[in-house]
Formats: sequence, C-alpha cells, structure tokens
Amino acid sequence: MNAILEHFRNKLLAGAFAMIPIALVIYIAYWVEQNTKAITAPLGFHYPGLGFLIVMTTVYLLGVVVTSFIGQWFLGMANWAMEKVPGFNLIYRAWKDILVLPPEKTGMFHKVVLVPTAEQGAQLGFTSFDPLPADPDSICVLLPNIPSPFSGRLVIVKKSVCVPVNMTVEEALKYQLSTGNYLPKNLVAPNPN
Repeated sequence: MNAILEHFRNKLLAGAFAMIPIALVIYIAYWVEQNTKAITAPLGFHYPGLGFLIVMTTVYLLGVVVTSFIGQWFLGMANWAMEKVPGFNLIYRAWKDILVLPPEKTGMFHKVVLVPTAEQGAQLGFTSFDPLPADPDSICVLLPNIPSPFSGRLVIVKKSVCVPVNMTVEEALKYQLSTGNYLPKNLVAPNPN
C-alpha cells in the first residue's frame, strides 16, 4: 500500500511540475492576446494571434535597432543622461553593477557546490567562485530556499570547506525544485574528513 501511495505522490508531483510551465506559457499567450486586440483594431479586422505577432515583430525590430550602431549611440546617450540625474544616479549605478555583468565576469549561478551545515549534512549552493577582495580564501555562496531557489541566504565561507559538484546549474535547480525526487547522477555526499 505504501508503494502505491508513494508512486501516486511522485507522479502527482511530476505532473504538477510539468504543468506549471505549460500553464504559465498559455496564460502569458492569452494575456498578450487579450491586451493586444487594441493594436489590431485600426486595421479593421482581427485574427487570433495577430496582436501577439505584431508585439513580437516590434520587439524584434527594437532589438535590431538597439544592436545597430545608431542604437548603441542612443543607448550610450541614455546611459550618460541617467548617470547625471541627482539621486536617481545612485540607484541606476547600483542596478547596473548588480544586473549588467561584464562579459569576463561570471554570475552567482555559475558553479554548484556543497556547503557543510551544522547538522552534519551539506546543502547545495551556487557561487561564482570569485574570491573576496579582502579575503582571497573566502567566497560568497547562495544557499537557496525551496521552492524558490532564486532566494535564500547569502553566506561567506572558506573555499576549502566548499565541495565543487560536477553538475550543471540546471540539474541542481531540478534537484531542488523536485525536493529530492530528481537525483542528479553526479550528486555525492561530502567526505566528512
């Protein structure tokens, strides 16, 4: 009886995790369709998906313009103007430092590590493996919360206690979102020594 209940629970969880992104895509497509009908009204006719197609074409053309030489010049001017606004420039610079990483710098979700916990266990964490400027033996590690792995605790630990795990960030996220139902092949317990 326990095996049947466990099988049912696992399949129900797997189905729910598969249904969430599908439902989200359907909801977003429906929302875009409902909110773009006004765009097609001046044309005098409406076909399902036409507003969505117009929005996607506009976004694509905006991307073409922004990546062109003239677009880069306008973005540079906008950047210069944003940095000149008193008060707002502090928020703008902080936003750029946090979200806009230079190509040579890696983000926090670059490597997967195991960090020992007080309970004689270990927790998967994410790190860039960049050492702290004042302490080259320490790194920042994000220990994610479940079910939202993009929030959690940011801890500073010694590099020597972190055990790098040979798995992709996607595998680590699947492991955490499935609450252990998905077990990556490279996941091993850390050596207690």
